[in-house]
Amino acid sequence: MKALTFEYSVPRYLATGLLARKWPGVATGGMAPVALREVPEPELPGEEWVKLRPVLAGLCGSDMSIILCRENLTLQPFASYPFVLGHEVCARITRAGDKAGSFQEGQRVVVMPMLGCRPRGIEPPCPSCAAGRYALCRNFTEGSLPPGMFVGSNRATPGFISEAGIAHASQLYLVPDGVSDENAVLVEPFSVALHMVVCNRVREGETVLVYGCGVMGLCTISTLKALHPGVRVLAVEPNPRNAELAREMGAEEVLKGGGKEFYRKVAELTGARVHEPLLAQPILSGGVDRVFDTVGNTLTVGSSLRVLAEGGWYNLLGIGEVKGIDWTPVWLKELTLRGIYGYKGNPEEESLPDFDAFATTLSLMEEGKVDLSRLVTHRFPLDEWKKAVEVALNKAKYGAVKIVFYPG
Repeated sequence: MKALTFEYSVPRYLATGLLARKWPGVATGGMAPVALREVPEPELPGEEWVKLRPVLAGLCGSDMSIILCRENLTLQPFASYPFVLGHEVCARITRAGDKAGSFQEGQRVVVMPMLGCRPRGIEPPCPSCAAGRYALCRNFTEGSLPPGMFVGSNRATPGFISEAGIAHASQLYLVPDGVSDENAVLVEPFSVALHMVVCNRVREGETVLVYGCGVMGLCTISTLKALHPGVRVLAVEPNPRNAELAREMGAEEVLKGGGKEFYRKVAELTGARVHEPLLAQPILSGGVDRVFDTVGNTLTVGSSLRVLAEGGWYNLLGIGEVKGIDWTPVWLKELTLRGIYGYKGNPEEESLPDFDAFATTLSLMEEGKVDLSRLVTHRFPLDEWKKAVEVALNKAKYGAVKIVFYPG
């Protein structure tokens, strides 16, 4: 079968990562670790597994980091090579193991991609998996599977930018008939945004700032308006198309980041005071109550900390490069910083009982409270993966928001 595959080689990885910063086309060239290759179709590891044929598979920001060889090397022990990319998918079951529960051939499903204790055959499960926090599993390198945190980073469980994949029955969610393929393929990213919002005890009347209005930022705005319609949402986004989508989804104001004017505008909108230190960026007294940072680079982290009000919450979801942050606002304002990864937060902090991000997302979509289908702007067959990467690298030029593959 055809599959977009990453083959690990330290020299090729380092060379591609270095050269692609100036010449992005190197990342899809002959020396790159990622290429469309012919690989064997996966076999079921056990009777609790199913085989899937992707209908739509999303190209995620983390996939792009892998393609561009910018993935943080800290994560290297938590993957096994070679692996097939892709963890966002709407798929149909083509084969179900005898112990896969009620799942049957032909059903349309989405996949919660974390490879925690249960897919690995580990009993009893670790404390995180026992609490349903599969993204924080302690056994990503143990059990019956090779190392790999999620489908798309594990050589034994190929990702879905391919013609076929597999998943454990515990990872599957049936897609209701009323939910389109375009919405279904976005269940995974929306679930992350939903988890982030639910991890915050957002109060009606608060002012929150969403940094970045790509797919994750737009999902965050949509989540906030679905769960907390009384919350005031500000956003930061330079791309006019994405800024307009942010307004349509409920952002009151969309600002441009960077520069003193950004701080002055946030102060004007929140009634805060601007202070301008010598040889440092401005800092606010007062400001926004929470920041949801879906970019995670030096600019967004640094400015977020400076516009948060005293006692505010900063949520880091983005996986950009961060250097030279001034952490003074963290102690000066007693800010709370939280990393976001996965789909379920600390039960003591959740505002929804028995919270399941995937099930909740599908319910919101089925009820018509969330519609993300317009975010899917570009579709490509697998053979055109290089064009898909070019579009992903130049979203403003192509008017792209979400890029998906249709392997069929």
